[in-house]
Amino acid sequence: MIATARKSLTSVNLSQCYCLSTFAIKPLLTMPSHQLVSLVLYGCGNMDSQVMADIIFRHSNILKCLRLTEINDTIIDAIKACKKLNDLGLEHCSDTALSKSALTRFFTDLSKNQVQLTHIRLRDIDSLSCQHLRTIAESNMKTSLVHLDMSECNRIKAPGISWLATGCTNLQTLLLAYQAGVTNQAIQLFIGNCHQLKHMDISGCRLLTDHAFFPLLETLSDNLMEISLETLNVSGLDLLSGSMVHQLLTRIDSLKELCLGVTYDLNAAELILQALNVNDDQTRFYIDTERFYTISKLSLTNRVPCVNRGRCLVAAQQEDVTILPSSSTWGLPLL
Repeated sequence: MIATARKSLTSVNLSQCYCLSTFAIKPLLTMPSHQLVSLVLYGCGNMDSQVMADIIFRHSNILKCLRLTEINDTIIDAIKACKKLNDLGLEHCSDTALSKSALTRFFTDLSKNQVQLTHIRLRDIDSLSCQHLRTIAESNMKTSLVHLDMSECNRIKAPGISWLATGCTNLQTLLLAYQAGVTNQAIQLFIGNCHQLKHMDISGCRLLTDHAFFPLLETLSDNLMEISLETLNVSGLDLLSGSMVHQLLTRIDSLKELCLGVTYDLNAAELILQALNVNDDQTRFYIDTERFYTISKLSLTNRVPCVNRGRCLVAAQQEDVTILPSSSTWGLPLL
């Protein structure tokens, strides 16, 4: 298929094609070098690394989007040649294949070459260190970066995350699911510095408590800052109280969805829902049980009288809601 379309091909997306071999992408080695701007191969971890590197080198002058799984030092060294890259996604890279030193060279070269990434996905990267995050936070990327996914990088400590929070202040999407180093202070810094932040996933960050959001509520009380947050995933935060969930939903006008996660007690979630709707003659919130106990806000046009506060509302099912951006909890199979 690639071979027949290679004269006009500009984008290749073979994500989740787990059985593909290197043979499937070899035609990219002979297609014109001025065409391919996007190459997405999530889940395709069986490709020959040298062939992958050769493909990247061939199209390095034009590639803008590159998303790969299980890469090694050979491939990361090839990616350094992509000067126009603005969207980089790497996932599931073990430290036996992708070394810390190769990552250090990579981020240092990106900084020197003034590559301005807007989207970075570094999910489950064993060799990622705090120093790498500091390099990102002190480079040109600190102003260009709007989307950061650093989920499941369990070796990152609190200082590295704090550097990002103070440097990358134009973030709109922040995904930190299952990060052991995420602290209350780090979340306070992100909220305080990233005024354009719309989507945040902190599911599984078990150190977080109500204190992570206290400065946010104080800011709202004093009208010191406009909050843009629209979606928030707090799945698995056992230390977060129902009272804080209630306050976040009622006091942040922009907040449309808050995911409690599949492990949250449904009765407790419904008590929160009742408290949210108790002072209104119309239902403003509903629980979407098929989306992992996500409390969603109805638009004004879809609000219904509070006659029946059941779990499912017809109007809620008709509501066109924004899908939360992280796959950390939304990607779970339905039981």
